[in-house]
Amino acid sequence: MNLRKSISLDEEYLKKMEPLVQKHNGNLSAVIREIIDLADYASKDPDSVKRLISGMKNKQSLTSPTLAWALKALAGRRPDREFVNNILGNDIYSISVLEKRMNELLGEVYWDSSIKTASDDDRAPQNASFIITGKNQDMNRFIGAFIAVFVSEKYDFGISSTRSENNSFEMYMTRGTREWALKSTNDNFGYMEPAFCEFYKRPDFWNMVVILYSKMNYDMVVMPKQFFEEILGGKSSHKITTVIEKFYGFPINQISVEDLLKRIKDIYQSTGLIEKADIDKESLIIYHSFSDPESIKKLALMFVELLRSGGHEYSSVTSRNLIVFNPIPGTGKILIKMIDTMRNSKVHFEKYHSDLLKMLDMLKNMPSNEELIRSLGWKFGMMIIENYQKEKKISTWNEETLITYIKETSTILQIDSTWEIISRNAIYGRINRFPWANNDTRINNLNCMFINGMFQGWISHAFGKETEIVFTRPSIDSGNDFSEIYIDLRST
Repeated sequence: MNLRKSISLDEEYLKKMEPLVQKHNGNLSAVIREIIDLADYASKDPDSVKRLISGMKNKQSLTSPTLAWALKALAGRRPDREFVNNILGNDIYSISVLEKRMNELLGEVYWDSSIKTASDDDRAPQNASFIITGKNQDMNRFIGAFIAVFVSEKYDFGISSTRSENNSFEMYMTRGTREWALKSTNDNFGYMEPAFCEFYKRPDFWNMVVILYSKMNYDMVVMPKQFFEEILGGKSSHKITTVIEKFYGFPINQISVEDLLKRIKDIYQSTGLIEKADIDKESLIIYHSFSDPESIKKLALMFVELLRSGGHEYSSVTSRNLIVFNPIPGTGKILIKMIDTMRNSKVHFEKYHSDLLKMLDMLKNMPSNEELIRSLGWKFGMMIIENYQKEKKISTWNEETLITYIKETSTILQIDSTWEIISRNAIYGRINRFPWANNDTRINNLNCMFINGMFQGWISHAFGKETEIVFTRPSIDSGNDFSEIYIDLRST
């Protein structure tokens, strides 16, 4: 039964009621009902009401500062979906009802915040905007996250953009796939969830890691244990792909070159293996802080192998603080495929001469990139010596076995050369004639680059990459028509 009564209130009491009048959009009956409910609670437990009123009047109370501190600390963590649904209930059937419900909730907890919405269709929206107004931006973002969690499931709404200005937070959302909607919500409001989840699983471990990084000024490198084991064993660094494959959840050869370059940049900057990286079309530029030349070469080789594992052939050019990786031209890719085919098939050594002539002929169509051409020669040389070692069943290389190998292989390749041990750990070779010599200076230079790389591949396989090689080319000006090679076996 509804009773109508007339009451008189002076200005003082009307001002006290103003927040409730605003909350109920001017509905005085609703205001009086809430006041009666509050009076009912107060009569049942008057002491708790006194404490609440005292706390709200005291600016030093824990309530407001603690809430502000907690919300600031929660940045990057989205509200739990079950928590959101329990608070909002299951009777939200339109954007306007959501706005009303949120404003009622905010009024009940005295957060001094309000929400204004707009949409293209109230009940079946495709687009909507939410403007949260309040003095505390952390509180505004939390309210935005609260709404985003709800509408991402209710309407498959994802976040297209957000904007923070003074005392307001604006969020613009649009309908999409459920997967995209949930991801965009996580990307905007739950970007710290994975980190906090792992931190709470192993707090002692992560505390130690954070302290270590801080004390080391982040001068640390993260790598998979299998990758580190390969480095310790001096093996090829195939496990360098593990980080990318684990992070993205699929094999590296299923990633396009554009995405792979971006992921290399993001992941390996974070692991500390490189300082930073830039991408210029299909080229990758890596900045590093290493000083040892051999370490820089190995780093370059690691990334060449990483890119190659993804099905992309690249060459590298190293300098003091950066490494530039460029895609190998089509001719270079054909040469690499030829070498791989020879490595995996039973090719007679006598055939290497004709294969070499084919490769040198193909070099005419390639740009004069010394680093690239030497790397192709290096691959060819490694293939020959690896097959030779298997056939001859060589377990350990020394100066004598290397000279024997070079003499036998030079004969097959029709390279007129002489070799001798000139001192302890030093070998001297003189190449008197290249049968493929050409009157074209550019072609001769390309051939010399390739042969230089081939010899480096041989020496590297036999004695390791620490071995120093000096390769001199024929000089027309000096009248020398021969090349000389000096090998310093420092690693032995």
